[in-house]
Amino acid sequence: MLENVKLNLGQLVESDGYFWPIRELSIAVDAFHAISSALELGLFQCLQKPKNPQELARILNLHPGMTEKLCQALTSLGYLTKVEDCYILSEVARTFLIDTSPYYQGNLIRLLKRTQETRWRNLSKALKEGPIEVQAHQDVFDVNFSLAMAEGAVCGSLQKTIRVLRDLPQFQRAKRCLDLGGCHGLYALAFTMINPELSVVIFDLPNVINAVTTKVISGSERIAALAGDFNRDELGDGYDFIFASDVLYMPEAALKALLLKIKNSLNDGGLLISKHYHIDNLKEDSAAVLFDLMFAVTGGGNRIYSTSKFSHFLESCGFSVMRVEDIGNHVSRSKIVIAEKV
Repeated sequence: MLENVKLNLGQLVESDGYFWPIRELSIAVDAFHAISSALELGLFQCLQKPKNPQELARILNLHPGMTEKLCQALTSLGYLTKVEDCYILSEVARTFLIDTSPYYQGNLIRLLKRTQETRWRNLSKALKEGPIEVQAHQDVFDVNFSLAMAEGAVCGSLQKTIRVLRDLPQFQRAKRCLDLGGCHGLYALAFTMINPELSVVIFDLPNVINAVTTKVISGSERIAALAGDFNRDELGDGYDFIFASDVLYMPEAALKALLLKIKNSLNDGGLLISKHYHIDNLKEDSAAVLFDLMFAVTGGGNRIYSTSKFSHFLESCGFSVMRVEDIGNHVSRSKIVIAEKV
């Protein structure tokens, strides 16, 4: 490396910032560790009122010197504000890192950390030896996972989905809906809010229904919960539309089997409304490409498809694709595919 630097020193001296993408990547990783540690230790909750590092360390039973260093780092990142010798939450932290905020992202951050520890750390091993087969456990879909999905939804995808559906005539006429894998129930609540004639059944695993769903839908007369495994159990029938958000990431054979089950559960002319990542452009859809790589590490195989291939699967299972809406941004590449039962 040093020999190459020596040979190209003139060019290097005149260059300007060729290395900045790598440094930004490094800073993003460092920032994530700082934020996730602060969240884990309760630092954000404690700094809703100003405190100096010594007081904060005493309350949280932390090392005073390290606590001050962390507060400085979080201030530099915009999550804390320093007032004289005290620190207090910035507006960004109050919005996204306090658990009483409707935009709280703490469980999503914890899920991202867990994903790093259980999947990404094995990437090098998988590249050498092939995918690391892991026994599928339903306890992966625990309370934290469900809350993380809710937190992801409220930061854009829920709002964008509602804007697409509320102008859809079939949605406004619908009387009965199935929210497939709807765990946190936020989509179901929003659907019944904008369609006063709609009733919704949320279908999810028994542990999710018992721990999360029933609490969210408590008091709602138009939302019911149905526990089961959609790969094995019947979904019910008589639905005007079935909504599936981020649950159809599965190999082709399993996906087609579930699509046929979905079709049989719909009324004639009923809709499947699918909201998922799709890989249509490797550069623009980098978030989806990385998501696909994450699945592959633990033997997930092909689970994320292009919009055209997913549409082909739908058509082979008795649907006609009516409309595709891109609701993505640079960090979330979701598309809504609306397909009608033929």
